[in-house]
Amino acid sequence: MRSDRVFLKKKQNTPILLHLVRAGTLAVTFLLLFSLVAPGNLLSEAAAFFIPQLIAAGFIGLLIWLVMARRLHWLHLLCLLGLIISSFWMVTSIRLVRQPTAILKNHPDSKSFDVMSLNLLHMQFGKEALQELIEKRQPDLIVFQETASATPRLQAFLRENYQYAILPPEKKDTDLTVFSKFPLENSKRNLVPGLGFNGYIPREFLSADVNVNGRKIQLYAIHPASPRSKRRLNGRTTYVDYVSKHIQEHRTDTPIMVLGDWNTPVWSDTFQKLLADLKLKTTFTSFVPQTTRYFINPFLGKVLGSKVDHITSSEKIIIKDLMIGEDVGSDHFPIFATLHILP
Repeated sequence: MRSDRVFLKKKQNTPILLHLVRAGTLAVTFLLLFSLVAPGNLLSEAAAFFIPQLIAAGFIGLLIWLVMARRLHWLHLLCLLGLIISSFWMVTSIRLVRQPTAILKNHPDSKSFDVMSLNLLHMQFGKEALQELIEKRQPDLIVFQETASATPRLQAFLRENYQYAILPPEKKDTDLTVFSKFPLENSKRNLVPGLGFNGYIPREFLSADVNVNGRKIQLYAIHPASPRSKRRLNGRTTYVDYVSKHIQEHRTDTPIMVLGDWNTPVWSDTFQKLLADLKLKTTFTSFVPQTTRYFINPFLGKVLGSKVDHITSSEKIIIKDLMIGEDVGSDHFPIFATLHILP
């Protein structure tokens, strides 16, 4: 008798679960397609951070829905089509910004150097892990974001090996800092007009000419706002548009690299447009870009995270050996790469 009651209870609960799975799968599919056809708004830009996760959730939900429904419905086919289109968009977006495989060969006369980028989260953690990582990897150039008041602590262990730097005035906080083993020329802290004074909307980007053993490149270190609200999204758009215009106006024959915490995923229309306008490319550690900014816990990075830290370059610079470093206490993982400057 008791087993009959349990069976009846499960039978009554099944339709509710089926409705939830169906609604969830439809919602995910709609969100993916909405992000594709209507980029630039708060919802689609938020979804762009999690495109691989949403596609995986959509296919899993569709499979569960099919098993529970026990018959094929036209909505199943509609969701399948939407998920296939979204998957094609995901892959195409990656291919559009990835450096062609054909150019990833070392030239005998190329100059190489190693770079690192990390959001310090205002360095709300001990410096030991960061110091050990830098001493282990020995990058030639380091770009930090969210430096805040950590500049003196960074200088304490970087000054000896990094003779060149872009730092704030003494006793002043800053967002972006650069440490380099190579000479930095024409370094400048640029302010983006029209963003006001809001601590959550960064206003500056750095520019400099890096002299790598006689070969010059233009460096741009950026850190636009995270689009967590309409105001921040507008701030990020204003920032990126200004940076793009600035680079185009000051562009020469010198190769360019742009790196930092972009707060912009690969599938954002903002990212795609900037790289297309500036004719920049990037590379990834795997077919699906690996997380650099995690949420909640670093161990959950692949599920609850996104790649928002990027190293990009013009065609005269080849990006090789891209690596996502280990957790050092920030909510971002450090990224490393070896750059080869072609003659």
